[in-house]
Amino acid sequence: MFNAANKSISIITSSIITAGLLLSSSCSGSSGNDRQQAEALLQEADSAATVRNFDLAIELLDTLKSRYPAQIEVQRQAMALRPKVEEGATIHSIEQNDSMSAYIDYRIDSIMSHFQRVHNPSLGEDYDYYVIKEYAKSNLFSRTGVEGRVEPDGQYKVISSLTASPVKHTSIALSGAAGEVASASISYDGERNYRTNGTEMITLLGAECDTLGQWLNDNPSGPVKLIFRGDRTYSTPISATDRRSLAESWKLASFIKEKRTLALRRDFLERKLALSRDQMARTATDNK
Repeated sequence: MFNAANKSISIITSSIITAGLLLSSSCSGSSGNDRQQAEALLQEADSAATVRNFDLAIELLDTLKSRYPAQIEVQRQAMALRPKVEEGATIHSIEQNDSMSAYIDYRIDSIMSHFQRVHNPSLGEDYDYYVIKEYAKSNLFSRTGVEGRVEPDGQYKVISSLTASPVKHTSIALSGAAGEVASASISYDGERNYRTNGTEMITLLGAECDTLGQWLNDNPSGPVKLIFRGDRTYSTPISATDRRSLAESWKLASFIKEKRTLALRRDFLERKLALSRDQMARTATDNK
């Protein structure tokens, strides 16, 4: 009985020890495999950065960080690599931004030759705007039509004038084979919508009218009607010069706004680059 009991205990103990050894061996193998896979990801990220594929390098470093947090030594090396990758990515973005900025400058210079800046000394530079040269001395107040203007900061304006038939218009529209597009409605207020001596005029700003200019650029050919809408509707074929005024002014406004956006983005990238380099310096100090 005693010997049988001892034999049973020995068998149980042996089984427990064997299971423990197997578990230990399994964990050790898993840890070693994780280390190899983590190092492989790190090497792939470094190689991607070397060939300037910075998006892939950052994606691999993010994968390494989330998948193998227990690999402390590999994570430490990845932390040292990341600011170098981010520096390279930011420099690449600055290069792309500068290239686009140069292209926009070229487009502005090209189209600006068709425009003239209008300056009223009594009002100051805050009231300056650009118009196509044919309308530098505008007679819009005494005729029926529209005129596109661009402020120095890139805001697009459309001025409508109706003398042919009073309709108390609050909006305008363009109509052609491609369909119809309309401005926002500006209620009569005596300022942006005013009427005097048989002339009705509206000043439309930015989003209130930019669809008009875009529509004309998207549909450069075919006859187009200019429609005045108010208590009733009055329409007339838009003149070739009015049409060009709206279309070209919209393009110039778009280029100027894009240039401002690119300038702001470059400032942001410069700050981001400084942060990356600061992180590189601190990482190098920590590793000494």
